[in-house]
Amino acid sequence: MSHGAVIKLLQVQLKESVNLKLKKENIMLKNISKKIALVAFAIVLTGCANSNFSHNYLMRGQVVSSSTDNMVVCLGLDDGAEVGQELTAYRFFETGNFGEGDETFERKNIGKVKIEKIINEHYAKVKVIEGNVKKHDMVQLNK
Repeated sequence: MSHGAVIKLLQVQLKESVNLKLKKENIMLKNISKKIALVAFAIVLTGCANSNFSHNYLMRGQVVSSSTDNMVVCLGLDDGAEVGQELTAYRFFETGNFGEGDETFERKNIGKVKIEKIINEHYAKVKVIEGNVKKHDMVQLNK
């Protein structure tokens, strides 16, 4: 093999080696960026956990506590909740339809609850008056 051919072969191998190393570094940077974004999102979400943002957009209407004699929903004075109001309870069920444009979840009414006591601006104690309402189900206040 001539001297020029050897140099050419070494240049090609060096170039491939550098490209491979750059690809690995790029993948590593993407993974690190994803992890940083996830941690930042978790920090922001944790900071919002006791805020109006959390109540207004993430939890509003959710059954947050449920035992035999104590059910609490995330609806309170700020939402216009009043003792005696009846709320429709619903749950989301997977439809099994995963095609493009298909609805993958459907909302089904599962019962009713009645507000017994307003706890504060965010929460109310309710009693199930119809159906089988569980923790993480949702209730809707009809204003």
